[in-house]
Amino acid sequence: MILRELERIDTVSYLSRIRSANENKHQSRLIKVYEDIPEIREIDLKISEAALTEAKNRILGKAENSEDYQSTIDALSEKKKELLKNAGLPTDYLDPIYNCPICKDWGEIDGKVCSCAKKLRITELYRRSNLNNLLERENFDSFRLDYYSKNAYKNKKKTPYENASNILNNAKRFVEDFDKKHDSILIFGSTGLGKTFLSNCIAKALLDKGHTVLYLSSNELFEEVLSKYIMSRNEDDKKILEPIYQYLYNSDLLIIDDLGTEVLSSFVKSQLFEIINKRILTGRSTLITSNLDLETLQDRYTERVMSRIADNYILYQLYGDDIRYIKKKYDGGK
Repeated sequence: MILRELERIDTVSYLSRIRSANENKHQSRLIKVYEDIPEIREIDLKISEAALTEAKNRILGKAENSEDYQSTIDALSEKKKELLKNAGLPTDYLDPIYNCPICKDWGEIDGKVCSCAKKLRITELYRRSNLNNLLERENFDSFRLDYYSKNAYKNKKKTPYENASNILNNAKRFVEDFDKKHDSILIFGSTGLGKTFLSNCIAKALLDKGHTVLYLSSNELFEEVLSKYIMSRNEDDKKILEPIYQYLYNSDLLIIDDLGTEVLSSFVKSQLFEIINKRILTGRSTLITSNLDLETLQDRYTERVMSRIADNYILYQLYGDDIRYIKKKYDGGK
């Protein structure tokens, strides 16, 4: 499914529309400023004439006055900035407009795919998978603690409500401190306790702050991305999956949801360790959710994997009764 969706994403056309929109915006600014401050139009004409004359002289081998022309251009540029500033506008207000100053919205730099094009594909993949719509519903504002019981639960010191409240506050703090710290998180517990909902809250908050977030279920990660990218002989498939694969290691936050639901193999174990280890070494945050307890996770993925998690991750266990049934009762059986 991921591969098919990525094939349909036409970054070339999208970037072309971005360039056209930015050029239209730039021209609108020029027209407005030229009407309000005619002197700036005269300055731009003089700058163009000086630059053209200098270029002609260089072609004709008459470059001895190039410093004079450059001084003239610099003086005119400073005068233009002064006029813009006096009009209450930024000094770069009439500069060309780019969403990505690195590649100037062409999607490539020095023959390589620019990071903006890779991010564009991930963002579009989110939109097509309806995850954006999901995050509008599942976020910190809609997370309800009243689904969790305030009664004692088994041998736990805190009630499910107190425990969930503590984890929710720490999740919010994780987002607030994200730019200063590089923590990683494992949220585990039985099904129906809000692990995925909580990871969606974190994803939504970080996306809103402009961070790159790659969200994959465990099945998607190992079956649709890694196995096809690493083991497939189809070079076209690999090229399409390249942005996703790179984001496994370069995204600000990687979310692996429902670890333990994939078909286990030595390939899965080795790739999981590779991802966890590399992201730790490069100081990038990872969030993993699982229905399995810590002992089962260690038996399943080896002590080597779990030792990296135990030493470098913050561990949160959600417990209590399945809140999906409680939610239905709160919502009138819906």
